Parts: sequence; structure tokens; C-alpha cells
Amino acid sequence: MIKEIDGKAFVITTPKTTLILRINEVNKVVTEYYGSALGEINDISPLVATFPTMAGRSVVYDEELDPNISLNFIHSDFSSPNKGDFLTPSAIIVGEDSCTYDFSYDHAEIKEPEIHPTCPSPYEAESELVLTLADKAMSVGAKLHYITYKDSDVIGRYTEIINEGEKPIVIKKLASLQLGLIDKGYELISFYGSWANEFKKNVDKVGNLRYSFDSTTGSSNDYHNPLFLLKEEKATYSSGNAYGFNLIYSGNHLEEIEKNNLGQIRIVTGISPTLFEMKLEKEESFASPIAVMTFSNKGTNGVSHVFHSFINQHILPLGNAKKPRPVVYNGWEAIEMDIKERKIKTLIDKSEKLGIELFVMDDGWFGTRSDDQHGLGDWFTNKKKLPHDIKGVSDYAHKKKLLFGLWFEPEAINVESDLYRTHPDWIISDPYHKPSKGRHQLTLDMSKKEVRDYLYERLVTIIEEGRVDFVKWDYNRTMSDIPYKNGTFFHQYILGLYDLLKKVREKFPTLWMENCASGGCRNDIAMFTFFDTCWVSDDTDSYERSLIQGGMIYGYPLSVMSNHVAAKTSNQMLRKTSYGTKFDIASIGILGYELDITKLDPVDEKEIISQIAFYKEHRNTIQFGEVDILEEYGDHNRLLIEVHDNDKAVVLYSNLIQIANPSRTYLPLVSLDEDAEYDYSVRKEGISLHKFGNLINRVTPVKVHEGDAVINFMARIKDVPNEKFLGTLSGKALNAGALRLAPEWAGDGYSESTRIIGDFGARLYLFTKKTK
Repeated sequence: MIKEIDGKAFVITTPKTTLILRINEVNKVVTEYYGSALGEINDISPLVATFPTMAGRSVVYDEELDPNISLNFIHSDFSSPNKGDFLTPSAIIVGEDSCTYDFSYDHAEIKEPEIHPTCPSPYEAESELVLTLADKAMSVGAKLHYITYKDSDVIGRYTEIINEGEKPIVIKKLASLQLGLIDKGYELISFYGSWANEFKKNVDKVGNLRYSFDSTTGSSNDYHNPLFLLKEEKATYSSGNAYGFNLIYSGNHLEEIEKNNLGQIRIVTGISPTLFEMKLEKEESFASPIAVMTFSNKGTNGVSHVFHSFINQHILPLGNAKKPRPVVYNGWEAIEMDIKERKIKTLIDKSEKLGIELFVMDDGWFGTRSDDQHGLGDWFTNKKKLPHDIKGVSDYAHKKKLLFGLWFEPEAINVESDLYRTHPDWIISDPYHKPSKGRHQLTLDMSKKEVRDYLYERLVTIIEEGRVDFVKWDYNRTMSDIPYKNGTFFHQYILGLYDLLKKVREKFPTLWMENCASGGCRNDIAMFTFFDTCWVSDDTDSYERSLIQGGMIYGYPLSVMSNHVAAKTSNQMLRKTSYGTKFDIASIGILGYELDITKLDPVDEKEIISQIAFYKEHRNTIQFGEVDILEEYGDHNRLLIEVHDNDKAVVLYSNLIQIANPSRTYLPLVSLDEDAEYDYSVRKEGISLHKFGNLINRVTPVKVHEGDAVINFMARIKDVPNEKFLGTLSGKALNAGALRLAPEWAGDGYSESTRIIGDFGARLYLFTKKTK
């Protein structure tokens, strides 16, 4: 709800938050309050910041209007330099003869929400406030848009600049959101990474500095995600005040958090100004993408809950938003580009036996593609590899009751391709330099309509003729050799990408689509307006994945996070981990498998069949339940994540390094029904005989040695069941952390209740509400 008070204040109310904006004494828009809901507000005067004296040598904005106000000390919602505001600005505009643009409040409108003119918009918007500002001397206007969404504590915000004068202007920076807060000892939580190392959490105490992080690679990337949080230092996972911010944009972005010497904090997020210049002629306008913000007094988990619900309810494509995500098998790590129809059918047969629901054929099915230097861009089936075309293997999968998926990388091209030989002018390049390659690839210029038209025709033809149910859309290199193109190339590329994705999504509203960019390079909210899911990372090592997934949970729901169980020895880390642990980690999100399933030992095949059955039984809870981080590795020697709905909870327990003679430990939960009783258990999984080394001699009639052929043979057909752990306890006791776990292996004995987890091991615990 949005309410106007006395023509000078605006109260924006969501179910649990309140934002109060005021037009102050010098006609600037300021934030007077943002936090927990305040109920009915008719008088904001007790909340207004006052300035009875002027601070030191500050620039007085307008002595006639108020001799004590400097723009440097107010919580402006929109700022530009050169009039006394020396904090990071939200807008930098230059004209032919001036770099000073000074915007003052003109009028307001509360209206039915409209979709963004160029960038993705969340659906089911509820109300919109538009504050119109003007620099009448320069004939330039600005509109600040504030949007609320049905049943959500998210507020959307974007900025629009309109050139109303005769002379052109150039926008060099335009943020989507600017917010001022009073410092309360905040910590900044941001997320950084690299290929196979995405979404690592960074925590900084906010001092008297300007903190900034960005992407300048042409798209949102794994270096820095636009998601960030501010929390009061004493706030925990589930208590205390925390703010969350994100940007609905897939291009270069910049986030800035600055604290001045008076304890004021300014938050700015939007398009990165690096290599950005937007020239506006008379009557032209430009709108920044939408940024989103939220507040919770329930700690960082409270912020996560809001963002998860918002993405599920207002962002994900409507065709599949509420549908359970299928269990996936991807053939990449089994056969890579060695695509042969016979091999594919063999993998489909095995997938059916294991309980897989969606089979995905990855790279290597098209053109002359046999390695990563050939064929990219030639989206025509290689008939030598697939004599019956895509439809042949698709029909076979459908006959086995499996959905069928296909890998594409539409935005890239190899020089060794028919497409490049025909259209060398379609690549991104400047006129003077030899273009640099990434992964032996060049990038197609998505700002060109002819490029998008070619890709659309190829995609539609293959999807329709091949009866494709799922598309994995990859993006494997960052951009280089950028042409100037009036300073907006990066932005025009992203708008071109959105145009193509929008057309594909409109053509196939229920097609499953997964966003991939060498793993998690381009996982942002805007991409989720087109894609149902995302490939979280190319790193399938379970410990590294637990860190990556644990970071991503801060702002993105499990319903979008695609995770695969891969071979026991990780390709990325060369770390060997059991299939049981790999499943425990991968199951927190959308489950998939990516290994050579035709070479499974009988004991491993049995384990995977059991895993998939368990996942299907609890899939709805895991994919769409509420998620709480209970502990992280930095807190203790373990990671705990709880996923729950009204009927059950699934808790991931992931160990760090096994310690000698470990102490007994408790399992704290946070969100169960305290008036109910719960049956609890541990997921049944097998422990390999190899885990016990030479200790196996204590139970075998003949003496064997670790690595013997006898042990290798036995381990293929027999394992040891994990610990028994069954009981009933009240939700109140479980939330209080009263549940004591079985003791871990301590090197001096074993029983059926001993937990054998080891380095980087994991478990899943299940809590089911008893019916009355």
C-alpha cells in the first residue's frame, strides 16, 4: 500500500515493512525511515531528521529555504554531484556546457503499476509511486519509481531520466536505487568468486570508507553477484535487523556502500558506469533496470525468506513456476563430446532404471563439433553422430517415459564454423584489433537483430522438430574487444539477449530452460525471469558445492538451484567422496546426476536408486519449502541447513574435517510447529568397506589388506549401513536444540548407532509431523 500524507510525505507499506519518504525543506526526496512495519501512520513529524545548525564548513544548499541543510548530510533518495553532496552519487550527467544537474521535487503520482520499458519486470505488482523531479534550469527531468508486489516485503525501485531541452545530454552514471540509513554497527555481506568457486561469502564491518564491487565483463558474473545484505553486528541467522538488496539486470553492475563521519550510510546499486555513456537527444529518455530491497527483523534468514518467496512468486516464468523440477541426468561427464546414438540410448536405458525423469544430451551433437575449437554456431544436427536426428533420441527417451533435453550455447561461435565463414561481421569486435578468444570462442553480437533472428529460427526449429522438453543455455566466456557504439554496447547486448529470450519463452511457455554460464557466472534475478533453473557451478565436489550453495541461499531459492551428483573423484578437486555424501549436498535444490551410470557397481546402483526415491518423496518440501541456515563452517566444524514446510523438515548436516575423539553434539532447528510431535530419522545410506581400511580385518574371517582385490570385490557388492537414528520429539524441544545426535566414530569402537561421517562427509535428517 502507498499513502500520501499532506502532499509532502509518502508511506510505502508491505506486510512487514514500512518505508517513509519525505519532501524536505529544500525540496529533496529523503528517506526518513525504512524498517519494521509501523502500522497506521498519519503524522511522520516524530520521525523526521532535523538540522538546527549547520555543520562546520559544509556547503549550504539554499540559505533562503533553510540555512542549515547541506546535501551531504541528508538521506537523499536521488543525488548528483556539484551542489554540496560529496557521497557517492546515483546520477552523473553532463551537457555541452555543464556538469551540474540539480533535481528538485516537482510532483507525485500513485498509480497502477506498469512494466519496465526495456528490462525485465516482476509480475503481480500491486502499486507504484512515481516521484517526478526536475532541473528546470537544464530542462531535464527525473522520475523515481517505487513498486510494491502482492504479498511480498520487496520494494522495487528504478530511475528514469528525460531530456526535455533542446541540447543533448550524456548520462555517465544512473543508479536504480539509492537509500540512506543511520549506522547501527552494520556488517556488509557480499558474494564473490571465480569459475568453479562461485558465491563465496565475504563479511566486512562497515567503516568510514566507500565499499564497492561490480562486474565489468559485459554481464553479471561470478566475480561479484549483485546480491548483498547489511545486517546489524549483533544480528544472527534468525534474529536482529538485516537489509537485502539485488538488481534485476544481467549486465555490468555496480554496488556501493559508503559511510561518512556522521554515521550516515548511503547504498547505491545499478548499471556499472564503466564504459557506459547514454546520450539523450531532445525528448529522449532512459530508464535504469529495477533494483529490489527488503528488510527483516528475523536476521539474514528473514531476508532470504523474502527474496526466495519473491523469486518464486513474482520472477520465475509462469509456465513452470509452481511445477516440481524433474530429476535430471546429464551425459557430459560420462561421454563429453563423444556423442553417438548407441551410447545415448544406452544412457537413456540406464537412466530409466535408476528413476531419472529428464535426460539431457550435452555439447557435441551439432555441426563439426568434436572438440571445443569447431562447430560452435552451426546449430544443425551432425547426422554421422545421430543418423536419426535429434528426434530419434528424443523419441527413444519419450518411449522410456523420460523428458528429453539439449545443450546450446547460442551467444558464442568458433572461427572454425560455417556460420563464421559466412558472417564474420556478426562477432563482437572493434575495427582496429584482432579479436581475442576465450575457450577458443568469439562472442556473437546480440545487439544485432540479424544475429537474434538466426538464433531464434535455429532454436525454434530444433526444439519443435526434435520434440525437446528442456534447453540448457550455456555462456562460456566473458566479453572482449568491445566496440564503442556511443558508449552503450554492453547495455544494448543485454537488451538484445532479453529480446531473444523473451521470444523463445513466449513461443514455448512450458519448455524447461536452465541458465548456465560456465556454471554460475550469470546467475541473477533478471535471468530467472526467462529461466526456470540455473546450473549453480561446474564444480561438483560436494564440499565446494556446499559452500557455493550455502552462499547462494542468501538470496536465491532452492527451486532454481540445479545440483548434480558426479563421479566419486571430483574432476575439479581430485577429492574422493561417497555417492551418499554427494547426494546429501546435491539434494538441497534440484537433483541431477552427471557421471557414467553404465559403469556403476551394484552397491552404488542400489544407493542411487534409493537416493532418487527419497528425493521424489520429499521433493516438494526441498524445492519449495522455507530455507534456514542454522550454522556455517566458520561457526563450528559443520554446515547445517534446514528446509521445511507445514508437514516436514529436511536438515543437511555437512562435516568439515573429522577431529579426534569428537564430543557429543546437538542438532538445533528453528521453524517447526512447537505444538506438534515429530518423528525423526536419518536417511539410509551405505558406507563403503574401503572407509574402514585395515580395520575390516576385525570382522572378516580371512586377513586382507587395504586395496586388495578381495576388498575391492567385496566393496562392489556390499556396504555397511549408516547409523540408526529414530525417535519422536516435540517441535518445541527440536527448536530448542534438545535433540542429541548419535556419537561419531572416535577410533575405539563401533556400534549400529555410531555416526561414521569423516572429512567432508554429510547426512540428511528427516523430521515428519505426526498427525493427531
